[in-house]
Amino acid sequence: MSKVERCPAFETVGIPLEVLEAQQVQWDVLIDAYLTQAARVGTRYAASVFLDRAGLIADGTTVATPEVKAVEERQGFVLLQSVCGNDYYVIANWLASSEHLHACS
Repeated sequence: MSKVERCPAFETVGIPLEVLEAQQVQWDVLIDAYLTQAARVGTRYAASVFLDRAGLIADGTTVATPEVKAVEERQGFVLLQSVCGNDYYVIANWLASSEHLHACS
């Protein structure tokens, strides 16, 4: 009889270097999650999420943010705030290399 092995529900994903760098920035607010491969879709962003503060979303999962606005840019990273004002996200990198040029406009 062959041995049955259990696999985790999802693979462990390493934290991207850009996320670790964005985490070192002093944002002065509590960051709910860091986003990579971000793409703007109206007033929301589609992205891969890392370091979800609530611990409910696995690293590397693709998400859509709630409606957000860009608050500020520091060291090439963009701080987003949800329209309701309760949540903050940091975009660590972009899907398209020029998309960040319009984030705070």
